Amino acid sequence: MSAPSTHKAGEAVILDAERIARCIQRIARQILEDHHAAQSIVIAAIDGQGKVLAARIAGALSGMDAPKTLSCIIQMDKDAPLDHPISLVDQEGAAFDSNAINGAVVIVVDDVLNSGRTLLYGVAHLLPARPRHVGTCVLVDRIHRRFPVRADYVGQSLSTNLKAHIAVELSGPGPDVALLKD
Repeated sequence: MSAPSTHKAGEAVILDAERIARCIQRIARQILEDHHAAQSIVIAAIDGQGKVLAARIAGALSGMDAPKTLSCIIQMDKDAPLDHPISLVDQEGAAFDSNAINGAVVIVVDDVLNSGRTLLYGVAHLLPARPRHVGTCVLVDRIHRRFPVRADYVGQSLSTNLKAHIAVELSGPGPDVALLKD
């Protein structure tokens, strides 16, 4: 990997639009390789940039010979997940039928894995629906876990200091980018 390029003062580009597109294709192929015999795959996005990433992964899977693929969004307060209800909705914002998760392979998708808390609460919310398998996927893994969570599918692993911030911008107006901000 080449050194990150500079974007603005105090920022370094760790993934540009082309590399993000390649990561999404690679992640989709890995999911398909691991779960080609599944009855169905549910791509469950953590609301925010995870929603955009999940939609792109689901789109990539639809272009492959993948099992039936469904998408949902896990809506939660990332700063205080225990203080607010967590809900599952479809792409239009209507309640998602959790029966679709029963016996399915579920991949929980978020943009960045920091402490692991958001993914942990997202996965915990899905378990009562009895999925056959649950995996996790992130575009950038910072490797600063405080919770016992790891990402099964990762676009880029990056060891940073705790004060640095990773910003993933997938929903425009500019090109897709993942930035390291000091």
